[in-house]
Amino acid sequence: MISKKAKFSKNFRARILYELAARHCDKEKIKHVEFIGGNIVSGNPYYEYHEGGERKVFIDPEQIITEFEQHAAQYKGDSDNLCGHYILSLAKGEKLSSAEWLSSVHSYMKSLGYDDSTKYVAVIHRDTELEHVHIVASRVRVAARDATSSRAALGANFQLVADSNDRHKGMNAAREIEHRYRLSTPRTDGWTKEIPRFSDPKKDYAYIMRGISKAIFKAPNRPRTMSQLVDRFAERGISIQVKHNNGKIFGISYKLTNKNVKFISGTDVMSTMLTWDALQRNGVSYSPHRDNLKLGLGLGIAQPDLASTAKFDATFRAYIKITKPKSSLNKYVRERSNKYDFFGDRTNYHLGFNIGIKLPQRKLKRQEVQHEIEKQRLDKIIRDIMKMVESILQAIFSIFEVTIDYESEIHDLSDVALKINVPMQDDFLDKSVDGKLKSQCISQLKFVIAQCLNNERSTLNEPKLVN
Repeated sequence: MISKKAKFSKNFRARILYELAARHCDKEKIKHVEFIGGNIVSGNPYYEYHEGGERKVFIDPEQIITEFEQHAAQYKGDSDNLCGHYILSLAKGEKLSSAEWLSSVHSYMKSLGYDDSTKYVAVIHRDTELEHVHIVASRVRVAARDATSSRAALGANFQLVADSNDRHKGMNAAREIEHRYRLSTPRTDGWTKEIPRFSDPKKDYAYIMRGISKAIFKAPNRPRTMSQLVDRFAERGISIQVKHNNGKIFGISYKLTNKNVKFISGTDVMSTMLTWDALQRNGVSYSPHRDNLKLGLGLGIAQPDLASTAKFDATFRAYIKITKPKSSLNKYVRERSNKYDFFGDRTNYHLGFNIGIKLPQRKLKRQEVQHEIEKQRLDKIIRDIMKMVESILQAIFSIFEVTIDYESEIHDLSDVALKINVPMQDDFLDKSVDGKLKSQCISQLKFVIAQCLNNERSTLNEPKLVN
């Protein structure tokens, strides 16, 4: 999905007439537009009637225009940009239902700062091969009164929705909509500009880190201090770097730890939550004495606790080859997007999830540490365990092809779906390891297995076309 901010204006009439295809030159175009509403009081301006057996469409845009003009008149400032105009465009061949479009418009506008005190209206255009929606908005919103303000006479208790960061906010919102409805992601250029070409969302590192960050802040142990932030992000494979001037921090950036890429600013990852100022507004406190060392001031990069980088002793990606996912499986995966996702292209579909291996800890002997005997021992145990797990997965997923990728990017999913606690006794695998591993796999994956089997049955039961 491409998010575009069109030129703002003072006049609503011209923009609304264009959006509704209500101009004299739009007689043919009107057949390809659909009113879906917004947060306005006015109803659908389109009326259908038949004349001489022919379907005709009549439109009366005046009520909507009047509603916007009266709303904007409450603002007493001198801005010439009261009318906002945004466009959301899908990739060729992609479509959303009217309800999905309206839900997308609401979340998109909310991310830009529009609330119930503003006005916006959306119309779907299907007059080109790329289905898209136009949104016309009144930027006037209710503001809290400030008795000490000397500008009270100018704006009364109304102000304009800020638009200085619309491009980044719009891109962030578009990524969320894409994830919700499994839409294509456009390639980004320098994280600031979208161009209509398609790339692998798994390589959109800002998108990946945005998903991980949201999961971190929803967790019960969400970070409350900047030191905790460094450790929580390190646990999920994200490194942090702050910018400062003579010890005064003014910016923060992020990167995936295991990727040889540049740091990406908090504004470009998620401006509403991950900038230096936004973190503190969202309850992450900063104390120079407590946090500066952890944030790496003077060291170039934040210094997390070593334990924060080792939530699991090893993590791998499993892929289950499936037929095209139907609505039930799509819904199941969407609701668990931190653990599962679909991969592949339009002809080959794979359900992917991460497997975390946790080994019991033991006290190491000095000689073992010096000669890396312990590392070799653990590597062999993990290899043996993964062979068993792969065999078990192939058995319990039965009709599906199972692949374990030992080199795959794993941080695009913020949590593991299968957590393996390795049963050991006296430094050796427990004799009953097979049964215990199988029990863990079945108990944690039984519901997704059922969803995959149901998806397969629904595909097999689809009526076949007969030539």
